Amino acid sequence: MIKEILKKNYKSILCLDGDLPNYSFFKTLNLPIIAADGVANYLINIDIEPDIIIGDLDGIDRDLLKGRKFIEIKDQNASDFEKSIDYIKDNNLFPSVILGINGGYIDHVLNNINIFSDIDAVFYSDDIIGFVLKGKNKFNLPIGAKISIFGLPNCIISTTGLKWELKNAELTFPGKASCSNRAVAQEVIINIIFGKALIFVYTKIIKDAGIL
Repeated sequence: MIKEILKKNYKSILCLDGDLPNYSFFKTLNLPIIAADGVANYLINIDIEPDIIIGDLDGIDRDLLKGRKFIEIKDQNASDFEKSIDYIKDNNLFPSVILGINGGYIDHVLNNINIFSDIDAVFYSDDIIGFVLKGKNKFNLPIGAKISIFGLPNCIISTTGLKWELKNAELTFPGKASCSNRAVAQEVIINIIFGKALIFVYTKIIKDAGIL
């Protein structure tokens, strides 16, 4: 499933200071790595070399900057995520794989998702993959895969292949969402008739009350 979802021609990896996949993930994709400030400490410690480090640099061991490319931006009106996004835009590195959106303080996670919802990217962790989608989309998923859908901020949506199907349903955030739905067919079709949606797909089968 992961290869199917990540088959798009991504141009970069942006790492935030949250939950990150292991060493092999980076080597498999083999893309330029942008590190948002302090996450560079972790990356370098696991022998992953960022191509550039960006942010106000208040979270990184300054000794690690020696011999490495970095951009220090002191502007406190923008987060390190936003500063890194500006670099990716300026260097034509979209679409991007965003790592580390989840994990840490809830307000940081919500702010990360807010920023993510407006860029051409996929959010990935070992447990969950997130997309912002428009139009008609097809997914090849394991039967029983957990999927949640939110309007951004609202959408009209129909689905095929889910346990709780949506038929011209309006989803809004805040408001009504399709949370913890399940794939009942290997091909799941999500047709966003109006607006756009934030979609999370779990990479592992979660055994809870919604399991088939």
